[in-house]
Amino acid sequence: MKAEGFQKEAQEAIERPEVAAQPCLGMMPYRTIVFARLHSSESKTPLYWVAGAAGGPWAARNSLKKAVETHGAKCFYCPTKLSKDNLTIDHVEGQNGDAAEAIQNLVAACKPCNAKKGHQPIDAFHPEAGREWLRALHAQVEERLRKLG
Repeated sequence: MKAEGFQKEAQEAIERPEVAAQPCLGMMPYRTIVFARLHSSESKTPLYWVAGAAGGPWAARNSLKKAVETHGAKCFYCPTKLSKDNLTIDHVEGQNGDAAEAIQNLVAACKPCNAKKGHQPIDAFHPEAGREWLRALHAQVEERLRKLG
């Protein structure tokens, strides 16, 4: 592919946030979250619909909460069933930078696991969960690269 063709494809991918703004995890409830639109042309904050949930669209954190409330879920790190009382949204890779609130960086976790994890990277806190999250993220990146040619 010529350089200008690659640049055009890359620019289209950037301009089409639905390509990038999708959960990387394919399990429930993540697969019920669908990109709706950008909040505004200035903020470029992605908003999401949640299948089966009334209202919306919501920002990433609220869409994940709504997906758990609507479809149920277990903690990403342990088998604890999540409820309104023990649900937290964990930042897999910390809360710094623009990507902190990206849907790919958020998982549903129980309060005890989120507290134990603290600021640790996911692979230091729970290697198997880290492996699962990294594999899902890698598959998403591979798919986007494949589409670029």
